Amino acid sequence: MRGALGRAPTRARLLPPDITDFTGRAAELAALTDPAALPPHAAALFAVTGAGGTGKTALAVRAARLVGPTFPDAHLYADLGGYTGAPVPVPDVLRRFLRALGADGPLPPDPDELVGMFRTALAGQRALVVLDDAADEAQVRPLLPTGPDALAIVTSRNWLGGLAGAVPLRLGPLPEAEAEAMLARMLGPRWTGQEDAGDLLALCGHLPLAVRIAAARLLSRPQMTVEDLCDQLRDEGRRLKRLTAGDITVHGVLTSSYEALEPGDQTVFRRLALLPGFDFCTEAAALTAGIVREEAQEALDRLADRSVVRAESPPGRYSLHSLARLFAADRLADEDSETVRAAGDRHVRWVLARLHAAAEVVNPCLVRLPREEPAAELGTPFDRESALAWLDAERHNLLALVRRHRRTGDPAVCWTVPDALRGYFFARRHLREWGRMAGIGLAAARYAGDLRAQAAMHLSLGMAECAAERVYEAEDHFHRTVEFGLASGWREGEAAGYRNLADVAMIHGDNASWEKYLSLWADLKETLGRCPLPAEDDRDDDTASAADRGTAPSADWASLSHREQTVARLVVQGLTNQQIAKRIRCSPETVKFHLRNIFRKLDIGSRVEIARFVLSPGGSM
Repeated sequence: MRGALGRAPTRARLLPPDITDFTGRAAELAALTDPAALPPHAAALFAVTGAGGTGKTALAVRAARLVGPTFPDAHLYADLGGYTGAPVPVPDVLRRFLRALGADGPLPPDPDELVGMFRTALAGQRALVVLDDAADEAQVRPLLPTGPDALAIVTSRNWLGGLAGAVPLRLGPLPEAEAEAMLARMLGPRWTGQEDAGDLLALCGHLPLAVRIAAARLLSRPQMTVEDLCDQLRDEGRRLKRLTAGDITVHGVLTSSYEALEPGDQTVFRRLALLPGFDFCTEAAALTAGIVREEAQEALDRLADRSVVRAESPPGRYSLHSLARLFAADRLADEDSETVRAAGDRHVRWVLARLHAAAEVVNPCLVRLPREEPAAELGTPFDRESALAWLDAERHNLLALVRRHRRTGDPAVCWTVPDALRGYFFARRHLREWGRMAGIGLAAARYAGDLRAQAAMHLSLGMAECAAERVYEAEDHFHRTVEFGLASGWREGEAAGYRNLADVAMIHGDNASWEKYLSLWADLKETLGRCPLPAEDDRDDDTASAADRGTAPSADWASLSHREQTVARLVVQGLTNQQIAKRIRCSPETVKFHLRNIFRKLDIGSRVEIARFVLSPGGSM
């Protein structure tokens, strides 16, 4: 050993200082420091990966400090500069390690000789090696100890899947409780426990680096409150610039990750800013980037390996951190505006087409607004199970899409989406999201002056209120549905309003109103040609009335609804109320309601007079 190094080895101590306010990551810290996790016959190796700013270095140093006494012979640390734009050459790191281990003579220029000297120097030593910010596996392998009494912890933004035997630990944003504990610990006496830190942590995306910067800003400005800082950070256009403390910036970390990408992957990343919501599917990324699905899948896998996006469950879905999304939007501003607009429109058309296709499968009989957008490439057809699964996966993104178009974009999206989702929301009982989305749609429809859309949104809100057992609020919305359906000529929406009002009347125990609204609904359905009456199809030819042959007076006869005309024909045939009810599939009470309408409209008072009117050649009573 003395000959290899030139003098006796020293107990190298290269670890940087520990972070005194380190908080959280209890599970990961336990995994790194558990003696039972160390293999008995080989060096232990952990690969801590994650996006920039997730606290990989802090975790590695804290763990190294905790297990340091178990490895007393050498504590080695190197910042490999993987994302500085100029990774540190491996020979330079080896020379520094060898000097720290006691080598004082000339060191060979050959990299392989340096590796051999390093491994010889650590042979039989209880050594701890921390390799921070590695660029790739090739940079790491020559720097790993090989003895059974050694531990290596490697951090990187890249997924180091090629390191044989490495135990992977993937870091993401902090959980809510850990992020709040971290903020409180860093603020020290400034933290009273009365602050509502939820908004601040959300604006920081629960990213440890951003939380640390926010705490530093509060400490440097004693007059600033948590709410004051939140007000500054709510401006999405300036949030990244304000998350700066000295030479520590979130923007700088994101820039280094972005500049390490290939040009094609940079384009895919930028276009992700066009996708609203938390997560997204491969097809959506392909549409915005203007590439085929297979190319998008490969690009997203590379971005996930570099911790730029995060692979989610089920496979084929990914997420983009909120601060990374702001950075992508900032870089997207450098592209041609028409190209970007076309990419966004292409995605919206695809989403709406998929949405309508899924909605039709989930509930094909539901009344919806007429579609006006052109058909888009749909992809794999839905069955009911896959349609529900797609809607489950996309419902939060659809709400985000509606919110985005409320601020900028096509206001029709704000009411088209909740109108299509009505059957799904009713089935899944996502009442809060239902109400929020339909409320945004109603506001947009009012602003646009679209009466038909207002009718649809009142129908959606009424159904949501009814599902929440707020019947009186629901009744008001259904009345507005009828009102705007009539005003806009949307007869299907008007009919749906009547049908729901009949349900409300039944809940109230109001039989008269129930009969009235059900009759109005049935008449409209017949007028629209959606509910053919068996009574007309089943009657015998030799019992056809004069009205069927066109001998009834057209003006008076036309004053009756189609359902009332049918009831009058059946009265001529001598059927009782119960028999008529059975023929037209309603209750006897509804038949009575129709009879009262006939008496009123024809100014007559008995069933005999109905028969006389129908059979009279002139039609005068």
